[in-house]
Amino acid sequence: MDGLRTSPHVSVNKLGRYLTATPALRKRLIHAQKHPPEPQYLRYPEAAHAISDFLCRGQDEALLRQHQHRLVTGVHLDEFEAHRAQLCVEAIERYRELHPRLGLRGVVASEVGHEPPPLLMAGVSIRVWPQVVLQAMDRHGHNKVGVMKLYFSKHHPLDERSGQYIATLLGAFAEQHLGSLGPVDTRLVRVVDVFAGREYLAPKARTRRLCDVQLACEEIAARWPVQ
Repeated sequence: MDGLRTSPHVSVNKLGRYLTATPALRKRLIHAQKHPPEPQYLRYPEAAHAISDFLCRGQDEALLRQHQHRLVTGVHLDEFEAHRAQLCVEAIERYRELHPRLGLRGVVASEVGHEPPPLLMAGVSIRVWPQVVLQAMDRHGHNKVGVMKLYFSKHHPLDERSGQYIATLLGAFAEQHLGSLGPVDTRLVRVVDVFAGREYLAPKARTRRLCDVQLACEEIAARWPVQ
């Protein structure tokens, strides 16, 4: 398998971990981003699709049940596929339990697109890839915009710092690519850690965090050729 990426790339989730990681973990994270797994080995794409579908089609809980049923009753080619389906069913259930606490009533969600553009910083392409665009009207009838990113990991939950770093980058993504829809509202910029049952909103004060991201990207770009 040759998934080598020649130019520095990093997913926003991994960058969030990188910013709070030990030196040894930072090295492993860069190596994993340079040598990514094949797409078929990713564990949660079906769960992300199911939750996005639920959000974009009126937040009808029956849609989540339909996706779970399809995953449970589907024919799986091998043990890995069966295990992935089980994990996705569990992830969807965790999100279903969490959703009422997210306060999304009155918020309209729409699809981001198959491959949204990256953020570029210090020579590194940051793959933000939020699942949905969120829009809502303020009390004056003006449209506000944000994005939601789903985070899936049973064994590596986000901590407060990582969650806020990722939310900061989501806000930068929304400002860069969604400005035509209206101003960004930090209350609509959300990172949802599905298995941990937590969400992180974009902080209003972000100058120091963006500086940290800039320095981390400089480090990734410098280390990339030797990983």
